[in-house]
Amino acid sequence: MAADYDLHVLLYEIQEASRGGLLLAQDMNRITGTVLDHLGCATGDEAFELLYRDWKALPAGTLLSGMRAGQIISVLPLLQLDRNAPLHGRDAELLAAARSHGPTGKPWQTDIGALAAGLQARGDLTSPAELERTLAEVDRLLADVPQDGDAHGALTFMRASLLFNLAQIAGGQDDFDEAVDELVRLADRPVFAAPGTRQVFPAQLAMFRSSQATRREDEPALAQAIREMEAALAELPPDFMDRASFMTVIDTAKYNLRALRARRGGEGDWKLTPDALTAPAPIEEIRRHCALLPPGPRADALTDAAIGRSAHALAAGDGVLLAEAMALVEDALELTDPDSDNWTRQTHLLGVAHCAAPELGPMPPGLRRHHLDQGIALLRHSARAAGGPEHTLWGATTMSLAQAFRRRGRTRQVRAGSAGGDHAESRRLGLDALRAPAWGVLLQSGTAHAAEVARLAGAQAREVARWSLADGAYEDAVRALDAGRGLALHAATVSATVPDLLVSLDRADLAREWRAAGAEPVVDHGAALSAPGSPAGPSSRLRRRVLETLAASPVRGRVLETPEPGEIGAALRALGATALVYLLAGDDMGQGAALLVHANGRVEAIVLDGLRTDAPPLTRYRAAGTPGRVAGAPPGGPAPAGPAAGTAADRADALAELCDWAGRAVMGPLLDRVGRSPGRAPTLVLVPMAELALVPWHAARVTGRRGRRSRACQEATVSYIPSARLLCEVAARPASAAREVLVVGNPTGDLHHAGAEAAAVHRDFHPEGALLDARTATPAAVRDWLRRQRGGVLHLACHGTVREGERHSAYLALSGGTLAAEELTEDLTGRRALELVVLAACRTNVSGRGYDEAYSLSTAFLVSGARSVLGSLWPVPDEATSLLMYLTHHYLSREGLSPGQALRRAQAWYLDDRRQAPPGMAPELAAQVPGVRADDLVSWAGFTHLGW
Repeated sequence: MAADYDLHVLLYEIQEASRGGLLLAQDMNRITGTVLDHLGCATGDEAFELLYRDWKALPAGTLLSGMRAGQIISVLPLLQLDRNAPLHGRDAELLAAARSHGPTGKPWQTDIGALAAGLQARGDLTSPAELERTLAEVDRLLADVPQDGDAHGALTFMRASLLFNLAQIAGGQDDFDEAVDELVRLADRPVFAAPGTRQVFPAQLAMFRSSQATRREDEPALAQAIREMEAALAELPPDFMDRASFMTVIDTAKYNLRALRARRGGEGDWKLTPDALTAPAPIEEIRRHCALLPPGPRADALTDAAIGRSAHALAAGDGVLLAEAMALVEDALELTDPDSDNWTRQTHLLGVAHCAAPELGPMPPGLRRHHLDQGIALLRHSARAAGGPEHTLWGATTMSLAQAFRRRGRTRQVRAGSAGGDHAESRRLGLDALRAPAWGVLLQSGTAHAAEVARLAGAQAREVARWSLADGAYEDAVRALDAGRGLALHAATVSATVPDLLVSLDRADLAREWRAAGAEPVVDHGAALSAPGSPAGPSSRLRRRVLETLAASPVRGRVLETPEPGEIGAALRALGATALVYLLAGDDMGQGAALLVHANGRVEAIVLDGLRTDAPPLTRYRAAGTPGRVAGAPPGGPAPAGPAAGTAADRADALAELCDWAGRAVMGPLLDRVGRSPGRAPTLVLVPMAELALVPWHAARVTGRRGRRSRACQEATVSYIPSARLLCEVAARPASAAREVLVVGNPTGDLHHAGAEAAAVHRDFHPEGALLDARTATPAAVRDWLRRQRGGVLHLACHGTVREGERHSAYLALSGGTLAAEELTEDLTGRRALELVVLAACRTNVSGRGYDEAYSLSTAFLVSGARSVLGSLWPVPDEATSLLMYLTHHYLSREGLSPGQALRRAQAWYLDDRRQAPPGMAPELAAQVPGVRADDLVSWAGFTHLGW
């Protein structure tokens, strides 16, 4: 029987019990024990039922009722530490009563708003919409309290907690980064100098910063965050209540740092090794520590410990450790409400562990099947609870489920000679899972966040594609590969059309809101680049509402799905192309392949045994320029400094060897399959996956029609495209009747040949156009022309720079500033199409956001409206580039060739030993002709064509 209680006295007792801070497990138990003892209850559930029942017995709508509701809400966070049953909306009922019937003064209403935020800051049982409503209320409260007061600091902390939870369940990285910024501003506030908080706050902040650094692949920032976490943890007592969780975060951060450094060093897909993490504590010690905590925190600690233990188990192939991890998760599930987000995450973890168990050692077939069946059942529950791609866990859970079906199919194949329907189900689920990164990328505010979310999509897409190729399901392989390519580029094209799509769906209100939140162009003057995670345009919260509207409409396919082979074929016919070709490297799971979509929509695959990213010629080429030069850069520039650097001759040999391998391994077999007939060269549009994007496939050495050695570009027109999505977008763009021209030459004053090239191109081919030089080619002048133009040609002869991990990952150096790829996709997308953009600059078709993302200056111009773009794969020599670009314009203007054909003819001119300067060439350029060498690959092979 419950004892009599006085809530006023109880709140005072809670305040007194909290004075020493909440650092240790016993501190938490002490304060929850205080509440339960005062109420005479054994559990938090029982205590809440008592308080709620007594409150319902009060006269409704009275001041007493409102004040009692507020008191119960203030105690509820402590009861939730000990409860394991849902509230069924009764917390919302109490909050409404406290607001409506409690005191009307500002202090009471501010306290109630803070309490509401505190409930949702736990992040257990809430939705994005509910979190956004609470955030809006906290913002209103913040406007009414002094900015230098403790109340403002406490509310700001609540706001940051809400933002973290919103980012966790909805996926907006701008919310996460905004929360970190809020915490940084709070670090020196007196309200956070209290015992406990003063010690824990730095560790929490460093933990969030480690997450940011991992997402951004920022090695120095991640290393600094690890040091800060270790230093903060060293200041906390040994029985600090969250020590196990913090140690798991530190170990995971160390693993991520090692993996990142290995990839930067050219080790490829670095694998987890047993020594990558700190050895886990004995399971008895974990259970002893967790037993000291109330049920809610205990479930969190058990889950964190299980995550760390699972990582060790998978690294070491240790089935015993994995079984212990599974036992810890099962303990946590006993303490978790099945309707909560934590339950969804725990069942995901347990399902993955069950599916991994058969891989960690021999076991009887029946037990192997049991683990897989159990894992599949748990993952199904988790995926169903997550709902769809709008939940941040749904994609990972669905992909894990797909992998589980694949494993079970292989087991059945060995045992019974057939995989049954498991392989088909694995493909279906794998393709379904790939909708999650598309959703997540479209959700992000800013290209940097979009590219961060897209980073893992390429690897998942390649895995599903390999399954599909093994099953002979070639159309599924096409869908998979395209689902993981160029997602940030796709997001930019979708964003440009959002207002029109919303209007067509009778949502003019959302369209107005979208336009009002449009991207603010970021003016960049040299080194003054903005932060890597700076958002641009509508927030993720607005994007989520828009996405939900579009996903429930007939335009869903255009936004979230990849084009079907028939649509790709129609785009190829419009472009006059023969086939779209995905190049997929082989690995331990499957052979290399070229996957062809023909212009009639037919899909076929060519097995290419030699197509591997660890092929010696590609490995040597990637290493040839290091250190001091970006991996994969060809010879031609100054030799990099340092004892490990190769000579210019070494780098030249590496490029030549690479092109020989590219012909043997890929382009020779590919050209043989598509066929070559006299007078009609095929047109191939290539989509090279992952590191294969480094290779100049058009320069591959092949055997020609008459048995002579030649280059691929002499046998076919070779173009490139990031994805079939973008191919279809570009193919639908009509030619422009306008012929406006802007030529920019040597805007920084240090590229003599670029200036001569621009002057010659302007004088000989586009005298009616505008010519800008070092005095006039400012970023503002070029942006203004881009906004005003109605179609034509843009030629930019200048410096190009790629800076991985920066807010602006690639940019052109103009007079007094820069023009960045991100500005093109965030601010200039959707403008009237240019016919051609010629980027006669260094590395303008190199991505600073990952190979599969394919986000470069060339692709940014393509997304922003250009029909054709010419770009480069490496730092191009000033003199040779000027000659090649002049010749390309010659074939465009004098012979009426398309951009791709004109570039091909210009490159063929370089390869012709009987080459001559075309009539009318400027004397300064003509003087270079006798010095041209066909074997100088760096002079001509770096330039690529995209689009029409």
